[in-house]
Amino acid sequence: MTFKVDQLKSAVSQGLAMTNLFRVLLPPIDAVSGPYQLNVLCKTASMPGRQILTNERQYGVKRQKIAYGHAVEDVNLTFHLLNNYGAKEYFENWMNQVFDFERGEAYFKKEYEKDIAIQQLKKDVIFDLSFQVSDPFGLGLEITGDVVTPDQIAYTCKLHNAFPTTMNAIEFSNEPGQIGEISVSLSYTDWEADYGFSVDRALDDVIPGV
Repeated sequence: MTFKVDQLKSAVSQGLAMTNLFRVLLPPIDAVSGPYQLNVLCKTASMPGRQILTNERQYGVKRQKIAYGHAVEDVNLTFHLLNNYGAKEYFENWMNQVFDFERGEAYFKKEYEKDIAIQQLKKDVIFDLSFQVSDPFGLGLEITGDVVTPDQIAYTCKLHNAFPTTMNAIEFSNEPGQIGEISVSLSYTDWEADYGFSVDRALDDVIPGV
């Protein structure tokens, strides 16, 4: 099968999915305001996959795999740290809603599970940020509103019933100019995909309260 140049141009004209054009939508957590900060400060994110679980069965002289279920893997997120350590505080508060570390008891799942979304953005998205301090690494990063319009969203992956299971240690280094980072892993029950984003669909429909 051969491709014509015009066919290739037509396909590419729809835009290539760039790995650095994404955002993560996190839910509000009690006692911590402004998840918008974390949405912008996310350095890396993994888009979840899905595995079909199988068993092998013998049919005559052949062995065949038969599906019996499916599984998903945890999602990993890495965030840049501001001087106020807002990202660490956010996930500490969320994890405190999952488990009482002083009493050694877990809370009911329905009390801490929340939906999050990871979105692939289209080219030429501009993040309209307002820095309230002169320090470029910020003591008061503030988002002026929903800075991505619906037509700039190429793909949305919504994770259902998510909660943090791991918050990794923060590494320090004597290397100059290095920005602190914090990585977290989130478990969830399942995910659903939305190819594109309806113009008449509100952001609150994706993640309530955002």
